[in-house]
Amino acid sequence: MEEVKSGLFYSPEEFRKILPCSRSVIYEAIRQGKIRSFRLGRKIFIPSSEVSRLSQEAGADKGEVPKTDLW
Repeated sequence: MEEVKSGLFYSPEEFRKILPCSRSVIYEAIRQGKIRSFRLGRKIFIPSSEVSRLSQEAGADKGEVPKTDLW
């Protein structure tokens, strides 16, 4: 897994590196409202709190990759 800088917001590509899944899965989950996001111009931003939320929903421990039902 690649290192992703911690910040307030992630691009879908950065988010994909945290939750290892395909690009299309991330965009479909955003479209369905499973991942909270917002648009600023043409760019999509995902709050870093979504990583924590998805981890808690999946019951993942710290240091593990969250297993979600995004797909």
